[in-house]
Amino acid sequence: MRVTRVVTVFAAVALLGIACEDDATGIPAGLDVFTTTLTGANESPPITTTATGHAIVTILGDSLVSWEVVIDSPIDSITLGHIHRIHPDSVTGNVVVNFAPPATGLDFSGTATIGSSAPHDSVIALIREGRGYVNIHTRLNPGGEIRGFLVKQ
Repeated sequence: MRVTRVVTVFAAVALLGIACEDDATGIPAGLDVFTTTLTGANESPPITTTATGHAIVTILGDSLVSWEVVIDSPIDSITLGHIHRIHPDSVTGNVVVNFAPPATGLDFSGTATIGSSAPHDSVIALIREGRGYVNIHTRLNPGGEIRGFLVKQ
């Protein structure tokens, strides 16, 4: 039993080492990381709000998008959250990844949504091209209260 555990630990460490490929960033090959700061000033048109947040979006290969959206300063009554496609004229873009966050109440802060999806490869391409933004909608601002444009790290 003890030998089996030792072999399992060695195998896990070996796989982790292969996945990391000893690159300078420690990010496994094929993983792209995007981040953004969410504010009302980024909305179109800008929204006056004290709510702020941040999002981390990762793409693994050509098939998986994962996200975590955290509200840093309290927000009231989240209703929706998505990644949108940026239109060339800066008008609100189409939803390309739906986060489906649970509804929140007044003065919410913390993790609003975390999850993953396997969207069409054109969605992955547009995020990689820098043409995506995260938008969090609320009861008071159904068009969006805080938004941030995804930037590759």
